Amino acid sequence: MHMPSSNVQIKAQLLEEGKIFIPNEIVMPCFASRSTVGPDAGSSSFVFEFKGSRVKLEVTKDPGARFQLSTHPDDVSFTILEREKELIRHVKVLPTLAHAPNQAFVNLSSRCIFGCRFCSTSVKEMELGGEMNPERVLRIVNIASGHPGFEAVAITSGIPDSPTETNHRIVEVIKALREHYPDVPIGVETIFEDMEEIQAIKNAGADEIKINMEIWPEKLFKQMCPLRNRKNIFNALEKAVDVFGRGKVTSNIIIGFGEGDAEVEEGVRALAERDVVVNLRRLIINKFNEEMARETLGKIPEKVKADRLIDLATMQKNVLEEHDLSTLSFKTMCLSCECCDIVPMRDL
Repeated sequence: MHMPSSNVQIKAQLLEEGKIFIPNEIVMPCFASRSTVGPDAGSSSFVFEFKGSRVKLEVTKDPGARFQLSTHPDDVSFTILEREKELIRHVKVLPTLAHAPNQAFVNLSSRCIFGCRFCSTSVKEMELGGEMNPERVLRIVNIASGHPGFEAVAITSGIPDSPTETNHRIVEVIKALREHYPDVPIGVETIFEDMEEIQAIKNAGADEIKINMEIWPEKLFKQMCPLRNRKNIFNALEKAVDVFGRGKVTSNIIIGFGEGDAEVEEGVRALAERDVVVNLRRLIINKFNEEMARETLGKIPEKVKADRLIDLATMQKNVLEEHDLSTLSFKTMCLSCECCDIVPMRDL
């Protein structure tokens, strides 16, 4: 059995905890990222890079946190401490262009009608609102494109009114981007009820698409996403592969609700058989979704352990190789960013 490298194990430990304390005396080389979408939505965070691995960690104010940032004597890099003992040296802090270090990842709306029970969008809109029009997106991408790390653009959105109206706005944003950035890879993450909208997004100029399964065991899906249509997700993924092609369609499966590893593998295999590459995403419980999770599941789920993250990513890699699929075919969105997950073919 192939053993993961030490830096993968360190990344998994950091992801398990998800937070880092940064003493006030440390001067950070860039501003913190404050995301309105993704695992760190609603929090301030930084992206750290070491030995080719990237990890995004929320900044905590707790000086007793498991992980702490320290300066390195060379004054160029940092050290991450675990319980005051050195864990990893020569750590770099990467600037996020817009949510991600290598791409402008733009959320068009922080409002959503679906109210999934793990998602903090409906709560966090009070703090993080702000609707994006094509002009505003272009301004953000224009700023990001001036950075040497700029590689791609990704567009996502909550669903403030309906999937059809949201996808119409996404199409208009893509068209505006394509006029100014004809060669930059563009990825889209959205929800579909009308399958013909998938072709419209492709025709507008999108290169890759992410349609999230969210949760694999059907019983848990119905509990956590009571207003979502599971059959529609399958139909949309199959249509997306027809439109975008193999290696251009991805979907998340969130882990940590109490599902078993065999159920996760079933989901990874089911989507791989449809030529869809899964993005395994750990559940993050925070102040925005804690009470919803407790009400729905009867308890607050425990953190996903580092060993489980590595084991499931290893399983995922094996399944992808069996189906001649790879995370390396993606140039946009989460599989390209690498910050929030153990990514097969990239981390191990």
